Amino acid sequence: MSPQCALCGSTENHALYDNGSLCRKTASTNPCNPCRKLAELSAQIIKVKQTLSEIQKEAQRLKSEMNFCHDRLIHRLPPEISSEIFQLSIPNEIIDVGLHRTYATSTPLVLSSVCQKWREIAHTTPQLWTSVPLRLGIKNHCSLPQLAQEWISRSGQLLLSINLFFDPSQSASPTILRPLITTINQYSTRWEYLNYQGPSSALSDLVGDSQGAPHLQTLKLCPCQSGFDGWSRFKLDNFKPTPTTLEMSAVRLKSVVIQWNNITHVQARQLFVDECLEIFRKTPKLTHCLLQHLPPGHHFPMPQSPILHRTLQVLELRQLVLPHHPDNILKNVTLPSLKSYKIDLQGYRLETESLISLFLRSSCSLQMLSLIDVNLYDEDLVALFRVMPELHHLELALSLRCGADTTEHIFRHFSSPFIVASGDTETRQAFLPQLQSMIFRGMAFVDWKLVADIFGSPSDIHNPRRRPLQSVSLNLYPVRVGLYRNDDPIIIDKDSLSRMLLLVEHGVELKITDMSSVKDVIQQSIEFHAHDSA
Repeated sequence: MSPQCALCGSTENHALYDNGSLCRKTASTNPCNPCRKLAELSAQIIKVKQTLSEIQKEAQRLKSEMNFCHDRLIHRLPPEISSEIFQLSIPNEIIDVGLHRTYATSTPLVLSSVCQKWREIAHTTPQLWTSVPLRLGIKNHCSLPQLAQEWISRSGQLLLSINLFFDPSQSASPTILRPLITTINQYSTRWEYLNYQGPSSALSDLVGDSQGAPHLQTLKLCPCQSGFDGWSRFKLDNFKPTPTTLEMSAVRLKSVVIQWNNITHVQARQLFVDECLEIFRKTPKLTHCLLQHLPPGHHFPMPQSPILHRTLQVLELRQLVLPHHPDNILKNVTLPSLKSYKIDLQGYRLETESLISLFLRSSCSLQMLSLIDVNLYDEDLVALFRVMPELHHLELALSLRCGADTTEHIFRHFSSPFIVASGDTETRQAFLPQLQSMIFRGMAFVDWKLVADIFGSPSDIHNPRRRPLQSVSLNLYPVRVGLYRNDDPIIIDKDSLSRMLLLVEHGVELKITDMSSVKDVIQQSIEFHAHDSA
């Protein structure tokens, strides 16, 4: 810190006013003329600074009056009404923002920074402070525990949503995080939502207080560094929480010590296949399950017979490391309540045998099927569709390895028959008789009439026995010419285009997109034929 001036006490340019450099007045001599003038200027500087300070205080007072005059709402409403308005500015859903600041998490601070009146209202509205965003880094690890304490103190006694993030590019020892986690542990009885994305080595410090976490509903354990080294463990002191939603990544299943019987939603990444099956065993109330990026390995014995899970309704598999992983899961479960199944194979071949076996074994009424980036034989896909007569919504995204012939073979099955015969037996033999909507991605058609054929003729649109298909979205890539990409726009022939436009007039929702240019194929076909006719 700079030394103070001997005359005015300022630390600015103190050398100019250093008393030690002035002449000393004695009984026989007076200060030299420059020293005398400098002393006079120093006195004037002190007076000017005092005047400036008074002016700044008056300016601040006028700003407060200005805020009152300009803000015709908050300053004039009762505080409880203003508080309600502030609460409406907070998103209803918690947003996972990682290390990036967003409007959702900074809203209380923004409201507090407008003026003194707004700050008073914001700081006395506990609902604004229940979502606690903690972004720990090397630079702020000393100050963040105190800031967290102040933030939480404004939330009153309401339940808390704790979000702890740490920059994975920075190395951190558990001792750096321990003060912050100690602060968080003090409020475990108020945890409702806990999202941990810190180092795996510090997860075991998250133990709560002596009363546990009786209100915890959502638990997210996603260490920013792998927890496979055995350090990563979640276990509260003398208490097992009973969350309903669990998300975990790079944490071994045995390391998560909770009550599993209330879990309804699971998202799991980097678990072994046997751990995924163990989740089905542990969670009798599970309804939604997302499994992603399953590496090879095992910790639990594989079942001798399929696990019967009576409540699972939605199953999704993504980013699988090995193509046989879906089979290892599907052949080991029976899911009679399954309504929705989604899989992203990243270009691997879809082996339909285990999927067909699951649906037949489960006798489930599947209503939503999503097959993303799959490589397949069209006859296998047709056989799969035959065992799901109650399917309502289909999303089919073919791998680019599948050519235009695969697209056309599939759509030929859709186009015949589109009128369902009467009787339950005939309905089950028909091709997707209950389908209502479809999203398709693949190579463009050569025979465009197949698109119109899947709806039938306009006269059959209101036929009660017609397949209730009303919405189709086609995302198509131009057919390659040999090994080269085809940059020509996708154009529908005139006769097929006329049929499609007539169907649209009768209420059918049909959208076709050229994925090479992201243009509306119907519109560009209309313009092409209009120009061609001219």
